[in-house]
Formats: sequence, structure tokens, C-alpha cells
Amino acid sequence: MLSLEQCRNKKFLVFGLGISGKATLSQLKKNKANVECWDDNQKLRNEIREVSFLNKNWFKNNYDFIVISPGINIYSHVKNSFFLRNKNKIITDLDLFFNSVKDQKIILVTGTNGKSTMCKLIYDLIKNSNKKVYLGGNYGTPVLDLPYNDKTAIFVIEISSYQLDYSSRLHSSVSVLLNVSPDHLERHKNIKNYILAKLKIFRGLADNGVGFLDLTNDKDYLIFKNFKLQKYNKKNIKLINKVNKIPLKKNLISKNITGPHFHNFLFIVLQLSKLFKISNKIYIKTIKNFKGLSHRQEIVKIKNNLTFINDSKATNFSSTVVALENYKNIHWIVGGQPKDKDSINILKLKNNIIKAYIVGKSVAVFKKKINKNINYEINYTIKNAFLSSLENAKKNKNLEQVILLSPAAASFDQFKNFEDRGNHFKELVREYL
Repeated sequence: MLSLEQCRNKKFLVFGLGISGKATLSQLKKNKANVECWDDNQKLRNEIREVSFLNKNWFKNNYDFIVISPGINIYSHVKNSFFLRNKNKIITDLDLFFNSVKDQKIILVTGTNGKSTMCKLIYDLIKNSNKKVYLGGNYGTPVLDLPYNDKTAIFVIEISSYQLDYSSRLHSSVSVLLNVSPDHLERHKNIKNYILAKLKIFRGLADNGVGFLDLTNDKDYLIFKNFKLQKYNKKNIKLINKVNKIPLKKNLISKNITGPHFHNFLFIVLQLSKLFKISNKIYIKTIKNFKGLSHRQEIVKIKNNLTFINDSKATNFSSTVVALENYKNIHWIVGGQPKDKDSINILKLKNNIIKAYIVGKSVAVFKKKINKNINYEINYTIKNAFLSSLENAKKNKNLEQVILLSPAAASFDQFKNFEDRGNHFKELVREYL
């Protein structure tokens, strides 16, 4: 596998021109590679038409390497025969990054839910200790836009199952797998394949590195069973089999990371503070002042006894459970494009929910899943759900209540992405309050 410095005169196809594809194009051209590119989206093609060579007949050409964006499904693509014929040439921006860094410390984080929050927590911890740290990957900044030549840097990188699936070259000082629940099965086909993709995060763990595998949600022991079958060195991977509550007063933990689902997050970050020789004082400062991330249990407004929470990033039920456990007297806006094989079980949470407001184009699916366990109404749009929930909440002004957008579904049936959906909710709060 080659580094960026070894790309000179090599022939590349960059397939997929989102933010990671554009960063890859930029770095390959800087390193004098011979680059062609393509994206099935005409708008993205138009954005780079003036600066890069687009080849509409890419599938007829031969290349030394094909750098593919993680969102591309090579198995279902209309030109899948090309990708399968050239599968040994397919690499990712992560492969180029990992082959270009030297001895810098790299912290990798994945998991079905919470990986962005964990990455930001780790980043804040290291930054608060006055160390040079960069955050990127699936989090936002493409890895090839990070200063990979900075020998003093520490990199915190979030990796999705799609990125792990295609990448072959991973190495890390720390690897963290937070949790696994059914997600993206339309791509991975079954839960076993999804688990195996996630477990790849440990494949390149350094001999003196540390791994963390949270098994507290492994009810069927599928993760542990597949973990045991892996051939890489497991001696430095710590298995977390129980919830490790940090003995700190509630006022020392940010509201953005309270609740049982975050206990092991804080436990892992505590272990990393010891590993990087960061004081307990800085650790406490980090978790106390943690601001949280947009669209993840984001408190949009508190007015009188009403709290408005944007949890649009909750695209499956296991993510929504976190919010439903953290609050009481909830008016729950739910629905969208359901995830394949995702299940909803609200029996243990029904006492926290005043009413559900079902939105999206798959209303019948969510109506069936809720199955008379809680009071609900059908609204179809988030605006209708918001206005109805607001009206119902005002009927009991003396009760502290929450209007929660936590859809337990993808957004693509009505919105461009989860950010678009969450911003729509925030605009409604601003408009009507």
C-alpha cells in the first residue's frame, strides 16, 4: 500500500466527489498523481468540472488505484462488474492517510450510536491538556485535510462501518468500539457482516496500544462471539462487560452526557486521561463543561416549564432510547425512513412518554411498532407534530414537559439529511416561541 508521497505518476480514479472525495483529489494532485474522477451526481460533478478531469467512460479504463467514497455501494452499483473486477485496486482516503502518517498517535472510534460525542469528548480532553490534537474522519473534516505531516499531532478519528468495510490499512494507538445494534443492514445485508466491519477497528492496533470493546449491549453475545474468532492480537483490548458509573456528583457532569448510556463513555475517557497522563482536574473540567453536539439531544430552548430538544441524529431506536430514558413527560416526535430490521420496544419507557406524534412517509410502520403501548396521533409532518405537541403541552402549564424530536429513523423520506431535519425543528421553535 502506498503513501501520498508515492503517488507520483500513478493512475487514480477518485469515485465519489463529496467532501472526502474532494480532499482526496486535492492531495493526489499535490503529489503529482495522474487523476481522473467521477460522481453519479451531476451537481457534484459540476462543482469540480473546472479543476479536475471528469471521465464519463471511467468504467472502460484501467487504473493503478481506485479511491472510493464510503457511501458508494460497489455491490449494487449499476457498474458493479467494474468494481468487482478491480476490487483489489480499491482503497479509501483512510488508507492513504494511514500510510502517510509516521509515528503520530491515532485514536479511532466507532460504534452504532454516540461515536461523534465520544470523539468530541476525547478531543476536548486532549485539547484541554494543551496537547496538539486534530479531529476528523466521519466526524466532519476529511482525514486528508488533516495535517498528517505534523509529527507532534494526536489524531482523533471517527470511522463509520462503511469506511471500515472498504479500508484495508488501519493503525492506531487507541481503538474504541462503543456499541453495536442493527444499522445500515441494507448495505451490510446482516448483523454479522455489520459486526465484522466494526471489529476491523482493532485490526491495526499497535502492540503497545490499547483497545476498548463495550459489550454491555451484546445481549445475544454476537459481538463477543465474532470478536473471539478474529486472528489479530487481543491482549491489549479491554472488554467492558458492565456499566461503570463514575463516582462524581451530578453537578460535575454536563447535562449533554448524563444518563446510564453515557457511563461507559465517561469511564473510557477516564482511562484515556490516565493513558495520556492528563490530570483528574482536567478530566473533570472536560466532562463538566462539555457542550454536546448539534442534533444530538441538543437543548434548543427552555421556556417556562417546556424544554425543546433536537435529537434528529437519532436515526435508529437504540439511539432514541437514550433520550427517552433521560427525560420525563415527553411529547415524542417520531418517524421517517425506518432502518432495516430496527425494532422499537417502548414498554419500559412508556411512563416517560405523554404522547407520540408520528411523522414521515412510513406512518403505518411506526404505528404498528408503537402498537397501542402509548398514546399517539398521526401528523405526517414535523410542523404539524410540533404545533400539536405545543398545544397539548400548554394544557398543563404547571407540569415540566419536553417536546422531543428523536425520530428513530433516517430523514431521507422528507429531508436532505438529519441536519436539515433538525434545523427545520429549530426553526419551528424560533418561529412559534
